[in-house]
Amino acid sequence: MNIHYQLGLFVFNLLFYSIAIKFFDYETIPKKEKSMGSLYKDIKNALSKDQPFALAMIVSHKGSTPGTSGSWMLVRQDKTIAGTIGGGLVEAKVMNACVGMMDKAQSQIKAFHLDQALKAGMDMICGGSLGVWLRSFVPPFSKEFLNAFEIIAEIENKGESALVITRISGDTVQVPVVLKNSHNDPGASILPEDLLADAAGRAFSGPGLSCQVYGQDLYIIQPLIPRQTLYICGAGHVGYQLGQMAHITDFSTVIIDDRPEFADPARFPHARQVKIVPGFNPVFDGFNVDENSYIAILTRGHLYDQIVLEQALYTRAAYIGMIGSRKKRELIYGNLMDKGISKQALDAVYSPIGTAIKAQTPAELAVSILGELILVRATHKKS
Repeated sequence: MNIHYQLGLFVFNLLFYSIAIKFFDYETIPKKEKSMGSLYKDIKNALSKDQPFALAMIVSHKGSTPGTSGSWMLVRQDKTIAGTIGGGLVEAKVMNACVGMMDKAQSQIKAFHLDQALKAGMDMICGGSLGVWLRSFVPPFSKEFLNAFEIIAEIENKGESALVITRISGDTVQVPVVLKNSHNDPGASILPEDLLADAAGRAFSGPGLSCQVYGQDLYIIQPLIPRQTLYICGAGHVGYQLGQMAHITDFSTVIIDDRPEFADPARFPHARQVKIVPGFNPVFDGFNVDENSYIAILTRGHLYDQIVLEQALYTRAAYIGMIGSRKKRELIYGNLMDKGISKQALDAVYSPIGTAIKAQTPAELAVSILGELILVRATHKKS
């Protein structure tokens, strides 16, 4: 390609983005504080500080769009945000709509169409549209609101499943109801029987939001699905780097080591829990290591790796990976087979851990491991 053509194309794109941003009045690029994970902790903090904010949740999408149903973000008055609905100019357009709603508490479902300018700004081939539920929160907030979101945040922190149901009656948006066990939950008595029956039949078990009309009212139903938990066994150099990266891709992390100076919560500010386990045994005591669990074995020696691996093989974890050379792996596998562990169980272990990218440094090894974790998680979701 001719160098003058490339330069001209670059200048054209630069001018286009400048004009598009000015045209849509996107004065600032929003500062993002989080990945696409949950925002309930942010909501609870904003409520407790009497700060106005708005939520934007994609409830429907058609064609090529930057975000899909279930994506959501929190927008503050200063245009800082947490979460994302896909980024780009359309996110900035939604952000401006949110800020414009903060004069009072209100709710609306609004369509955002990707016109030619927006499509070009996001480098998309074909157009699409988003249906976004916008809801503003303006102080003073009632105790009922605070209590509801504290309950939701607690359920999420425990890794439990639930439905968050918000009733919109006319111009009034009710306090969300948390539904875990259908008819037995507090607040279930105010919900329609048809909704409860649909919930019991797992009609809302998918990851996206649902908008359903029961009687004269609209109900927004958001499944609270636990994030996958990554157990990092070994908080040394590689474990430290993996702990810093994992939360960005929406893993909830638990850090385990037998050394207090390494298993220090100050080193892992994003971790759900940091635990000291002498001798790494019993390493998973008190944890629910189920099909949403991933285990990375990164201890400082093959003895501890073997201790952790033996315990990991008796869990239902979706992924078990162990660091080390093939020679070390064969030694550990031999020891465990002598103790009655089957070859079939050991063949399911990812060892040496990580994707083959010729990683050398702790950070590179962490990237390699994270890539493998993402691939296994995506495959697990499809199955």
